[in-house]
Amino acid sequence: MSQWYELQQLDSKFLEQVHQLYDDSFPMEIRQYLAQWLEKQDWEHAANDVSFATIRFHDLLSQLDDQYSRFSLENNFLLQHNIRKSKRNLQDNFQEDPIQMSMIIYSCLKEERKILENAQRFNQCIEHEIKSLEDLQDEYDFKCKTLQNREHETNGVAKSDQKQEQLLLKKMYLMLDNKRKEVVHKIIELLNVTELTQNALINDELVEWKRRQQSACIGGPPNACLDQLQNWFTIVAESLQQVRQQLKKLEELEQKYTYEHDPITKNKQVLWDRTFSLFQQLIQSSFVVERQPCMPTHPQRPLVLKTGVQFTVKLRLLVKLQELNYNLKVKVLFDKDVNERNTVKGFRKFNILGTHTKVMNMEESTNGSLAAEFRHL
Repeated sequence: MSQWYELQQLDSKFLEQVHQLYDDSFPMEIRQYLAQWLEKQDWEHAANDVSFATIRFHDLLSQLDDQYSRFSLENNFLLQHNIRKSKRNLQDNFQEDPIQMSMIIYSCLKEERKILENAQRFNQCIEHEIKSLEDLQDEYDFKCKTLQNREHETNGVAKSDQKQEQLLLKKMYLMLDNKRKEVVHKIIELLNVTELTQNALINDELVEWKRRQQSACIGGPPNACLDQLQNWFTIVAESLQQVRQQLKKLEELEQKYTYEHDPITKNKQVLWDRTFSLFQQLIQSSFVVERQPCMPTHPQRPLVLKTGVQFTVKLRLLVKLQELNYNLKVKVLFDKDVNERNTVKGFRKFNILGTHTKVMNMEESTNGSLAAEFRHL
């Protein structure tokens, strides 16, 4: 997932900071069109080396030409016009000073990373808000009990003092209610961002990886490593686990003290259900075939299987959490309801010679992730 895509999933207050990074000297539309290419270049080096900066300047112009060609195929006249204008502006501004362009791009990418880091601290902010809520609730509870005890004392409490303390408690009650609403709202916001990121992972990044894997199986370029995809899946899973812990803490606070129209009581089940649904979807989608079926003697030729010869297949879980390291079993089976079985002459049958279930473990992977390899199919 590109840094640029991650930025677009942020809350509006962070997006406004991104908008402020770009102007006519280096327009945001170039950042949009060339997102992945820009992020792969070493702009820090280019900002300190005029020769390297000159090369990157001309490379960027070539990238814009390629983008212009794509817009031409789509007959998109407006975008063609915009890309030509952007190219002319770059030439006017940086033809004689390519280092300046590299410095601007390097600075923008660096500031983007800072914005992302600030957004990621948003989750930590929720932890702080919950702790603040807990302290406020404890103080409110203490003052309520103190006032009740004083009212039952023999001498009682002066009416003026009693009224003042009741007003103070009412004020604290309103603060407590607002704080609970605020915490619930922030958890909803966090789940919204998490859902957008998760959908991008499952529907875009994972689909693209599978497409590259299919291409590699029929002679295309070797498929990219799964480690980066695993990092992204794991980050989302950790975020959802944090939300679960936060919801547990809110339930504890609710059990200590609740009231009519309590926002925790009102929203907790919806939040639990949504968190569980997202986590379930993430785990189900994180099971991938890391290595397609291949014969042990020809591991470099996947999906080329001889009749009567055993083959292997390797599975991997892209979510790397300590809680999942035990008793995760997978079962292998062959689809029996295949139309070609009755229509294609000589359609081959597949059998399982060894065990059809295995426990996923870290020993069968090279990076500590959970994996399982079936070697006798």
